[in-house]
Amino acid sequence: MEGVGDTVEKLPVEEAAALDGLAMPEEGIRDIITEIRHQQSSGFASLRDEITSRDILLRKLEESATRLSEDIAPVKDYVTAKMQEEAHSAMSQSSDSPEGGATQDGDQETEEERNNRAQNRCVDVMMSLTEIRENNEEKTQKVRGFYERIYKASPFTSLMLKFLERNRGLKVLIDCDSSNISNLVGRLVNLDGVKQDGRFLNVFVDFFQCKVYLGKVAGEVTVYEGYKIFIKSFGSEVPLARSLAQMVMYLIFKNRGCPYECDDEMHEKLYEKIVQEALQKKNTTGVCMDDLIKNALSMQSPLSREVSLISVVPAMLVKYSSQGGMSQLQEQMPFLTFFFMQHVIPKMKSIVN
Repeated sequence: MEGVGDTVEKLPVEEAAALDGLAMPEEGIRDIITEIRHQQSSGFASLRDEITSRDILLRKLEESATRLSEDIAPVKDYVTAKMQEEAHSAMSQSSDSPEGGATQDGDQETEEERNNRAQNRCVDVMMSLTEIRENNEEKTQKVRGFYERIYKASPFTSLMLKFLERNRGLKVLIDCDSSNISNLVGRLVNLDGVKQDGRFLNVFVDFFQCKVYLGKVAGEVTVYEGYKIFIKSFGSEVPLARSLAQMVMYLIFKNRGCPYECDDEMHEKLYEKIVQEALQKKNTTGVCMDDLIKNALSMQSPLSREVSLISVVPAMLVKYSSQGGMSQLQEQMPFLTFFFMQHVIPKMKSIVN
């Protein structure tokens, strides 16, 4: 649950991500992807006029929803390919880093050392931005473990921390002893405009103060890897990843935490339809949906749902790991995942790089 705040300095805009070779079996989804791919082309003006028509975009997404099981495969293939591309890119950048020094015998070990050095540097910065209530060595190591698990979960979540590493106005306040945040903050107002007490919250994002409040969280999930099934425990790193993602959206897009800029009508309307489709899916009997997604869609106002839903992507990657989380996202929220990778990730990359 999040607070509402002011805006920050204008950040640069990235180049649009290329979608060469992506073929979609249904006309509605192909139109949407084509519109995004050509947003900076010479035909941008006509596409903008078409997309800003609420009736046209609604019709396209309604048509796609009726054939979701058939349409989803190409999106899944694209997302998987982009995941592999990002992982390879992250590895290559680490290998090329001047901090690693000259190539030596045992190159694989040297590459691992470089990756660890980049991780440790980023985690050190995040720890410097974090205040732990009644801190001691045990709590310090526990919180450091939160950031390390977020960093390692996926190239996308490590990119998120690298972005925050370069935007050091953030403050994270953590209570490792209590499941609520009442020892950190008192009464708050969320994006629904509802006044709440810290005794009933385990996490809160205050955009106005650029602060994240976090209590102790623990849970378990069933993870499937091939033919193997096992139980994975998770802790406060999942709500922390979700909260940090919301702060990143706020800092990048300067639009109350929404994943698009104020004057970006195309992505605004596209994202609205993605949220509407997710709500319809949530209300459909027999549809499997993770608690993170259901909780985001249970927010009362359109603003709070938009802010909450986009942060589900990195949270799921941390909760289930990169492979498991992406599999869940592809099955449950394919268009949200596509939007995150095609629109949000390039924004972060343009700033970090």
